[in-house]
Amino acid sequence: MPSKICLLIVITLIAISGCTSTKYLTDQVSIDRQHDMRRHRTGGNAVDVLLNLTNLIISVTLGSDFEPVQSERAFKKISIQNKSRDSLYVNMVTDVLWKDNEYCDIMGIALPAGAKQRILVPYPAAYNVYFRTPDSEEEHIEIQTDSKTRVFKLQPRMVIDSIPNKSNQ
Repeated sequence: MPSKICLLIVITLIAISGCTSTKYLTDQVSIDRQHDMRRHRTGGNAVDVLLNLTNLIISVTLGSDFEPVQSERAFKKISIQNKSRDSLYVNMVTDVLWKDNEYCDIMGIALPAGAKQRILVPYPAAYNVYFRTPDSEEEHIEIQTDSKTRVFKLQPRMVIDSIPNKSNQ
């Protein structure tokens, strides 16, 4: 009975940790890619859990030290948040290849005001993020998925020009 409860807890944790959605994605290719990455990531997590349980049982049986086994992670879950009062249209472009020599771009994110979109992205990778409201010019920032940052807050005019003002010189 305790082993069934433990297994149920592990399965629940795996299911919760893999929660991403395609709620605000409008590009079908990006939606399909998110589903494919989620399946790949969930399978990897399940294998890690089984290997660690087996390793724990063997360690307890033999009286040796338990050392967790973790496979190399290929994906990271991030959140893109809209901090503006208007809808944002976001495209994320990278040079990381996915299957069939296609780039792992995430296109067509339409975020209503105050909304957030959780997505899976390759780890490590750099993304050029282009975003705009219906009334603003397109803006650009770069994000790195190898940093500890998991939440990226976007709003119009957040990018400050780095060119000094000539009148101040």
